[in-house]
Amino acid sequence: MISCARLLNILIVCAASLSAVVSTSWAQSFPSRPVKLVVPYVPGGGADTVARVMAQGLTEEFGQTVLVENKGGANTIIGTEFVANSPPDGYTLLICTTAHAINPSLYKLNFDTLKAFTHVTMHLGASLLLVVHPSVPANSVSELIALAKAQPGKLTFASYGTGSPGHLSGELFMKLTGTEMLHIPYKGSSPSIADVVAGRATMSFAVLEPVLPFVKSGHVRALGVVMAERATQLPQMPTIGETVPGFAISGFNGVCAPSATPKPVIERLNAAIIKVMTNPAVRDRLIKSGSDILERPLPTPEFEVFVRSEVLRWQKIVQDAGVKVN
Repeated sequence: MISCARLLNILIVCAASLSAVVSTSWAQSFPSRPVKLVVPYVPGGGADTVARVMAQGLTEEFGQTVLVENKGGANTIIGTEFVANSPPDGYTLLICTTAHAINPSLYKLNFDTLKAFTHVTMHLGASLLLVVHPSVPANSVSELIALAKAQPGKLTFASYGTGSPGHLSGELFMKLTGTEMLHIPYKGSSPSIADVVAGRATMSFAVLEPVLPFVKSGHVRALGVVMAERATQLPQMPTIGETVPGFAISGFNGVCAPSATPKPVIERLNAAIIKVMTNPAVRDRLIKSGSDILERPLPTPEFEVFVRSEVLRWQKIVQDAGVKVN
């Protein structure tokens, strides 16, 4: 005769086995309907462009439509919170960028960045470039610093949102160079770059991908790379850090899902995204557009560790720059 304790153990093992079978079966059939890829920016920026290339590849890989939905605003918080509150079934995903790691240091969020998401995979870095309107009488970072010191508070820098890497780059630049400039935030990369092109803003610490065509066409002048190393797309362009010691801002682009999404579904998403983003044709297309493609996309465990480290790193940058938001 089986004791109650023994029977309970048997039932627990059976339930766990059944759960594993159901979960694996679900993952094998995933996706069985369209998938939504939320971009927490307005259309036209670097993250939006990459998302649309990825969505096209995933549509072919899954045999199901992958739709891009833009939910811009509040330095990505609107779109990010939407995904955090979505069903954890793999059908609503988030393009998570550097702002994902910055926001916990700047805002009181309605979600815990590290607990609300599973960070599926990271496939891109995010290079930024300091550009000025061609009318600005500065052809180097040192000349720009001299101009800013001669006209304190008169030069303006456009960014793709308060608290964005473009904004923090400007704040750190001012702190390290002893200059004073006016920050003008926009809801995305495209409108911020457009106002520099039009001469309504002096400069921008802009995402490389959307601003690169304007650099090549001469509509803006590039002065320096924001990252610690020179950009592969502009190997002759010096970094700002070569003129301003201690200056370096880096970024990333990846995909996140609500944290309770079943592990087999996460594994399916991870494998599919890595397959698409390592496709030679996709890589070539993105590199030509200015994207900073990783040689090896990060799988989920490594991306999780990376995001945790980025949250801590940005806390220090925010503190060092003395940035505060309302």
